Amino acid sequence: MDEGRVNGGRLGEGGGEVDWLGPGDHNGRRVLVIEDDPHITDLLSDVLAGDGYTVTSADSVLGASTLIRRFRPCAIVLDLGLPYRSGASLLSDLKADPETAQIPVIVVSALPETLTAERRALAARVLAKPISIRDLLRAVHDACPPVN
Repeated sequence: MDEGRVNGGRLGEGGGEVDWLGPGDHNGRRVLVIEDDPHITDLLSDVLAGDGYTVTSADSVLGASTLIRRFRPCAIVLDLGLPYRSGASLLSDLKADPETAQIPVIVVSALPETLTAERRALAARVLAKPISIRDLLRAVHDACPPVN
C-alpha cells in the first residue's frame, strides 16, 4: 500500500472503498478527482497530494455524486469522457444545485472542444490533455489557495 492511502480502491460504480491521499488533516484543501483512467487519476492525485492537498477520486459520475457531499471538496478536477454519464452533465448538475454550485470545477479533457459554451462558462478552468502540471496546480491553487 502506498504511503498516505487509507483504503486501497476508488469509489466507482460498485461503491465501497475510497482512495485518500494527502495530509489527512482535513485542512480544507480537499480535491476530488473524477477520472476513469486509473493512470491519469494516480498522476493527478500524486501531484496534488504532493502539493499538500487531501485528494480522493471517483471513476464515474455515480461514485462522484456520493463523494461530493461526503468529502466536501474545495475543488473538483473533472474529466468529460466518463462511463455511463458524461462529466459535462455532472458539471451542469453541480452548478444547478445550491449545495454544490460554489465548488470550483476544473475540467481536464482530451476533447475540451466538445464542451458547449454554456457549460464552459460553468467551469472554473478548462485544461486540455495532455495537461501541464504547472497549469493544473495554478488552477487548483486559484480554487483552493494554500494555507499559510
